[in-house]
Amino acid sequence: MKMKNNFTSWSTFFVLGVCILLSSCFNELPQKEETIAIKHYPVVKNNEAGNASLFLKVQLSHQEGTNEWDEIPIDAIDGFNYQMGYDYVINIRKEQMHNEATDGFYTAYTYLSEESKELVSPNATFELPLKSPSYQPATLAFGNVEVGYKMLGEIPIECSTLCEDLDITLETDGTVTGVFRHNGNNIIKLIQLK
Repeated sequence: MKMKNNFTSWSTFFVLGVCILLSSCFNELPQKEETIAIKHYPVVKNNEAGNASLFLKVQLSHQEGTNEWDEIPIDAIDGFNYQMGYDYVINIRKEQMHNEATDGFYTAYTYLSEESKELVSPNATFELPLKSPSYQPATLAFGNVEVGYKMLGEIPIECSTLCEDLDITLETDGTVTGVFRHNGNNIIKLIQLK
């Protein structure tokens, strides 16, 4: 009789252990290490809440050699210190995470290492919207001539001789795009209004 109780308790312990093991396997979400390229300038996109935000323009490993790029929030890569004006190739870990509050899933990115960081040419230009009805808020260049302008309140805009034109254009036009160059220290220099 004692042997039967030992067998029952041992088999119960074994079944419980297998259940815990299987349960932890089912709760693990996929993760992958990947090399990605990052452009030297951010882009503007509406976030999940519908508000205009800054995003990194990234090329994932399956897009390498193509003209395809994705956008991820500018602060999405945990541990990565992004500096405008540099093209990067970095290694990241990408994993699906569960958000218990929304009962949904999201992709988390963790910085692992840097393969390259190349300063772009001082003549390299890029465009950013400064005002567009496609975004909320429509005016993306916050500020005025007296205090200066910042892109979405985050990136200082040096506008020098174009500051007054920028001020007037933001007041009168429905859509305004700026052509920029990098000016160091995460500052962008406005060189043309479109």
